[in-house]
Amino acid sequence: PEFLRFSAAHSTIVLNNTNISELVEKKAYKRIPKMLSFHIDENEENITWEGSHDGYKDNFKNIVKRKLIITKKNIKITGQDSIISTKKHLTKTLYNIRFHLTPICQCVLTNSQKSVFIKTELNHSWVFESENKLTLENSIYISDGVSINKTKQIVISGYSSPIKKTINWSISKIE
Repeated sequence: PEFLRFSAAHSTIVLNNTNISELVEKKAYKRIPKMLSFHIDENEENITWEGSHDGYKDNFKNIVKRKLIITKKNIKITGQDSIISTKKHLTKTLYNIRFHLTPICQCVLTNSQKSVFIKTELNHSWVFESENKLTLENSIYISDGVSINKTKQIVISGYSSPIKKTINWSISKIE
């Protein structure tokens, strides 16, 4: 379905509930990011992925960047999402960072609202943590492009700053 091509359907940063691209008829894009960058670095301890795009530059004067550090020794991913202003402005923009879970996961938000415990159907346990408050929202999972299954998503919400807003989070396996 066409709606699966919208950025809100992915685990990513969305500004002001606006997709980074705009679709028109016949599966064509009317608006897409002009600048995309991706860099990989690897050493004995970590794999680091860094990516950014300017999909919000025209509408909101922001560039979005995500850095992921995958630790090789223990099973952990540390993430850092940044919303970087291209012009100094006083307008704060609403952001939502969504992490969609598959239907095989059960999750619970802790009392601090800064971590979520996740358990898979194979009884593997994970913890998602953030410096920011988290919410759990209803979502859907479409495995084959047709079948719709109910699931949850972890959401970090807030407002960008006039210069740069950085949001840190992690997900790690509980042994």
